[in-house]
This record gives sequence, structure tokens and C-alpha cells, in this order.
Amino acid sequence: MKLGKQEKELRQLLGSREYWRRIAFFVLMVVVLEVISAIQYYNTHNLLEDEMERHAVTELGVKTLTLRQTMNSAEQLLKDQLWNLERNLHQPDSMFGVVQHMVQVKDNVVGACLAFVPDFYPEKGRLFEPYAYEVGDTVKVEQLGGKDGHDYTLHPAYQWVAKHHEKIWSDPYKYESETGMQSLTSFSYPLLDADGNLEAVCALDVSLAWLGDSLNTRHAYPSSFTLFLTQKGELIAGPTSVSKERQQRIVELINDSTLLHETTTRSDVILVTFYDETKGDTGYIYYLHMNHSPHWQVAMVCYDKEVYGKLDTLRLQMFLLMLAGLLVLGFLIMRYIRNLIHLQEVNMEKRRIDNELRIARDIQMQMLPEVFPPFPSRHDIDVYGSLVPAKEVGGDLFDFFILDELLFFCIGDVSGKGVPSAMVMAQTHSLFRMASAGEREPVKMVQAINRVSCDGNESNMFITFFMGILDLTTGHLRYCNAGHDKPFLLHEGAAPALLPAKSNIPLGVFEDFNYEQQEVTLEPGTTLFLYTDGLTEAKELRHKLFGIDRVTEHLSPALTCQQLLEGMTEAVHRFVQGAEQSDDLTMLSIRYTP
Repeated sequence: MKLGKQEKELRQLLGSREYWRRIAFFVLMVVVLEVISAIQYYNTHNLLEDEMERHAVTELGVKTLTLRQTMNSAEQLLKDQLWNLERNLHQPDSMFGVVQHMVQVKDNVVGACLAFVPDFYPEKGRLFEPYAYEVGDTVKVEQLGGKDGHDYTLHPAYQWVAKHHEKIWSDPYKYESETGMQSLTSFSYPLLDADGNLEAVCALDVSLAWLGDSLNTRHAYPSSFTLFLTQKGELIAGPTSVSKERQQRIVELINDSTLLHETTTRSDVILVTFYDETKGDTGYIYYLHMNHSPHWQVAMVCYDKEVYGKLDTLRLQMFLLMLAGLLVLGFLIMRYIRNLIHLQEVNMEKRRIDNELRIARDIQMQMLPEVFPPFPSRHDIDVYGSLVPAKEVGGDLFDFFILDELLFFCIGDVSGKGVPSAMVMAQTHSLFRMASAGEREPVKMVQAINRVSCDGNESNMFITFFMGILDLTTGHLRYCNAGHDKPFLLHEGAAPALLPAKSNIPLGVFEDFNYEQQEVTLEPGTTLFLYTDGLTEAKELRHKLFGIDRVTEHLSPALTCQQLLEGMTEAVHRFVQGAEQSDDLTMLSIRYTP
């Protein structure tokens, strides 16, 4: 029986070594691409995991600092009243006015008392304890010592202070007042005479009603929230937007010794991973113990889908694209086997596809540099940056890294001061890193960061921001300015000049604003000097500004980047003459030396 033409071609094809060689090559390509995809996914996953940890460390540190500042203000209030106490100690009735004043001047202080040692005022009886407390908009005072059998000398806080002569914060407790149930913590402080003998124990009752929601106003991820626990692991406060059952579940996980509690690579933060049945998602609990009294715990919770959701979607899209590409490649291989005259076209298509696939392997993220010089093995670039915050936390940022012979750099200044601006600064830094993962046009990166900054910006905070990308092989600089001060260009033999940069508007103002990108080519030996307005607006004691002219006077192209910034910092310190720093001082210097 004669075989049909198509069957003969099929058998001939199956018996061809070239066919099986191409099939093996095709299978190898599938394996290689999947390995590349897995490695890329693994590296990007680790980068996001590190970014999540960085967010957690920053957020826990900021919230701990905010809580400590509130408690310090209560401590300082009591210490400030000691002179008034000592001055009027001979007048026992004046003590009522002292405790009443302490409650009136501090919003979070809802009660204050002076528990004198027994028989300190014989005319007042054995126990004398003036006490002031809030009732609505008024402050009432009364003498609690001995009232209804009340003996404050038996209270643990009194006994501890009387024995050790040291201050102490109590664990939070519930108190039923005339206005309802309150969550309070008490600060007790010893009042000593000139010989170091105890005269009285001074105490303030501080309300914790503000704690849960006030420190949950802004997070790195939408579903994140923060909890506060005692040293023993009991819940103090949490956001009202999260159910009590869910908060209690997190507390149980933190206290569960059978779970793995991993110490992170940064600070003293500890990680607990769990599965949340109510959300159907893996969750992460980052928590730390405050290293100062009252040694409470602060915990932040975030979820897998918000951290890695976009990465998983991107991986699926890449898999489908690679699958489609492999199907096309297989079709071309089959055609090559059936018709050898198409060999050249198939090989060209294969090389084109191979080149496109190799580009995917170049994707990587650089970490924020922590040491200077950042690139000791390179001789074509010198970078140095410094940031001096005006407060414990600041709103300035700068960053730089090299990727594919391109130097990415940015500098920014968030409006406002303190914790809110620090939160926005951390978000903007993260957005810059994430935006640079797959983008090479500064204007597109700035527009992407601006869209996210505008989303949910109910506090109307904005960020002045300047970023650029410098091609280290050609000196070609592309940059985009978002309302920031223009950088300086320094070159040997020429006076300092401002980089021609259009102002545009700051980030976080209008979501649909079209930013404009500009370009310039740097000559060898050119130095780029960037700064925030904390430099030009540095004030001396008579409120005179440092100004742009003084900045220009201290710019020299002959200095290294480190010498330039250190010299500028020294000049500012000499100018302000010890005046309090009013704004963050941030500078970044880049010298191109191919």
C-alpha cells in the first residue's frame, strides 16, 4: 500500500536528526527561559521583601519616636512644676492649684496628684494627697488621702518610687470616670529635699485615647495597621478601623512562643509570618520592644497581596508573553525543517528573539548607598551626599545608584516637618526605586511618582523633587524638575552657573500635570551640585538668610564632592552662629570625570 504524500513527509520529518536537534533546542529554550524567569522573580521578590522590611523599620521607628515625644512632654511638664512645688511647699493649700494647673495646660493629661509622705503636713492629717482631674471642660480638685479609707502608700507605684527614688511609667489601665471609661497610663516622679529624702510622689494620669488612630493615619501599604502592646504582650491600642477580634488575633500571634520569631537584619525588629483566614492572605507582623521606659511593644501588620501582588501579576504576564514567543519560535522551526530555504529568515528571527530575551536578564534594583565613596572601583564618577535633619525625623531625601552605565539620582523636599513629612519622604523614596526598575525616561518616572503621591493625599502635602539620569559613557544628562531649586553646574575656568531647569510644579498637587523633560551633555570634569532650600534659607540669630549668593561663593570646581559638601556645611555652621536649625539641610554633589 502506497503512503500518501503528507504521511511520507511526516515520517521523513520524524526520522530527521535536524528535527530532533531542533526539538531538543526548543525544549532547552523553554527550560532556560523558565530558569531566567524564576531567577528574575526571586531577585525581585527579595528586593520587595527588603523594601517591606525597610518600610517596617522606618515606620516602627517613627511611631516609637512619636510616642516617646508625647511621654517626654508629660515628663517635662511635671519637672517644670518642681520649682513651683518647692517654692510653695510651706503652704499645703497651694498644692491644689499646682495640680490643677498641670491638668489645665496639657491636653493629654487628665489627672494629677501629689502624694506626700505620711505626716508631712501634721495639720492636714497623716495622709495628704491633693488631686485634680478633668470632668468635661472643667478641672476639679479634692483631697484623696484617707478619703473612704484610701491609703496611697499601699499603691505599688508609690512604694516603688519611695524605695528607689526614680521615675516610673505604669502599664495602661482602664479607669471609670464621670465621663465614662478611659484608657490611661500614669507617670510617677519623686520630689526630694536637699538631703535626698522623699517628700512626695508626683503623678500624672495621661490619656491614651489618641494613640490608636493618631498613629495609624498613614502607612506604606493600604491595609497595614499598627498596634501597641505592653511589655507583657497585652493590647494597649489599635486603629478603630480594625476589629477588636482581629487585633486580638495579632496579639496572640506575637505572644505565641511556638511560632518562628525571626530577627530582621535591621535594628531590633522581629518578624512573625502567619496566614489570615479572614483575608485569605499571608500576613507579616513586624514588632519591636521600646528600649526605654515603659518598654512597650509596637507592631506593624502588612499583607502579601499588597507587597507582592503586582510582582505576581507581572510574572504571569511575562510567562504568557514568553509562551506566545515560544509558540511562534516553534512554528518558525517547523517551517525551517519543511523548507530549508527559510533557514536564514528563521535564524534571524531566532537571534532577534534571543536578544530581546537577554534584555530581561538586565533588570535589577540597587540599594540606597550607605558608605562613601560609593563606587571606589570607578574613576569616571565621584558622588557624595549629606542630610542633616532639623528635627528627629525629616522630610528631605536624596538617592543615587548606577544601573546599565546610567547614574540615577534624585533629591527632594517634602512640605512640612516631623512625622508626616517623614512618612511621605519614605514613600517617595520607595516610589523612586520602584519607578526606576523598568523606566529610563525621567519625565515618565516623575509622572508615575506624582500620580501615586496625589492618590489619597488628603493632607495636601507636596514634594519638590529633582531627578536625572546621567549616561556615564557619553555624559548625556536627562532630567526632570518638579518645583525644586535649580542645581549648579561647576566647571574649571568658568563661574558657577545654574542648570537650565524648568520649574514645573511639585509632586502631589495635580495628578494629570504634564511634566517636561530636558537634556544637556556634561563636559569632563563637570560637577553638579544639588541642594534643598534648607541651605539657602539657613538663618542666623538675627533671622538673616544664608542666601544663594553665599552658596555661590563657596562653590569651587577644584574640590572633590566630599570637600565641596563639607566646606559648604562648615560655612553654614559659621553663618548661623549656633542658631536653631529651622529646616532640613540636604546636599548632593556629582562630579563627572570620564
